[in-house]
Amino acid sequence: MNPLMALVHFHNWLSDKDFIWWPFSFLRPEKHEPITMKLVSIMTACFGGLAFLMFTSFAVVNNLFSIDSMMITFMSCFGGFFLWFSLVTKPVWNIRARTFQKKK
Repeated sequence: MNPLMALVHFHNWLSDKDFIWWPFSFLRPEKHEPITMKLVSIMTACFGGLAFLMFTSFAVVNNLFSIDSMMITFMSCFGGFFLWFSLVTKPVWNIRARTFQKKK
């Protein structure tokens, strides 16, 4: 198996775990369903929003909060999840989805 396919299999194996999707497991498509840009946007909003709330809460509790840090955290959380979901998760998941669709 070539290294790219090993990465595809590993990522999809990990993506099949419930804890990866917590608390948004309802967003996880079936293995044969492709991930669309609409789903990427919804996933980004949910996971980015949760991460932003967690990091901002941590900053407030530890007296590290500032408007500048909040803006950086906002851009990092939403931008990071959008890039990961659109450049890694979507293409890798869709490789498997196409494979399942061909088997039907």
